[in-house]
Amino acid sequence: MNYRNKPELHERLAAEYALGTLRGEARRRLQRWMREDAALAQAVARWEARLAPMVEGVVPVAPPSHVWHRIAARLQGPAGRREGAQARRGLWENLAFWRSLGLAATGMAAALLVAAVLVAPQEAPSAPPPVVVRVPAGEIPASYLALLSDPKTKKPVLLVSAGRKSDQLWVKTLDPAIHVAERSLELWAVPASGAPKSLGLVASSEKAVLKLVSAADQSLADVPALAVSLEPVGGSPTGAPTGPVLFSGPCVKYW
Repeated sequence: MNYRNKPELHERLAAEYALGTLRGEARRRLQRWMREDAALAQAVARWEARLAPMVEGVVPVAPPSHVWHRIAARLQGPAGRREGAQARRGLWENLAFWRSLGLAATGMAAALLVAAVLVAPQEAPSAPPPVVVRVPAGEIPASYLALLSDPKTKKPVLLVSAGRKSDQLWVKTLDPAIHVAERSLELWAVPASGAPKSLGLVASSEKAVLKLVSAADQSLADVPALAVSLEPVGGSPTGAPTGPVLFSGPCVKYW
């Protein structure tokens, strides 16, 4: 893949790496490129610095003790359970691990969104029930699409879309429990460069429409990710996120 002559691809790879949605061999390949390309390494560093305040807003959650016991039992069997638990205890107590794990979970959801049928994974008995979003038959019109997830539960909570030429942003709430009494949820565009830009407040209704400043091709063209922060009633008083970032997800082009 030749990314050097494709600035948009260059930025998207850097953004996906920082978000944690670039996984497997693709992530390892980008790590090799970063060692050979200082400009790419700098782009990744810029994205990591830009996203760091958002990650800090994620509330850490300690996993129940039975989670590790189950995983240790499946990976090693009863004989190595005690030794494996001691060797890996630091990983499960590592706050950065849990935060990055939550961000990486959005990658799978974004890929399924492009395929037009979204199903939440069920890899363990404690996983949340599947979430299915059905679309009309026929070809989907050219659109910007984003699926925002809760990094703690990996559950999709918001589906956001906008036609390329439209200035209307459609927001569908998949889980009404995300709303907090006497607080507002504010939707933000995280551009490839610069500070996050407010797209409006997430309504408490199941479906809502937000007005973009300009057509999606101008408002979202350089926006690889969307995020939702918890704000005072009426939204952020400063024009920038002031509360913790609760949900996030990649924004992809479908055409």
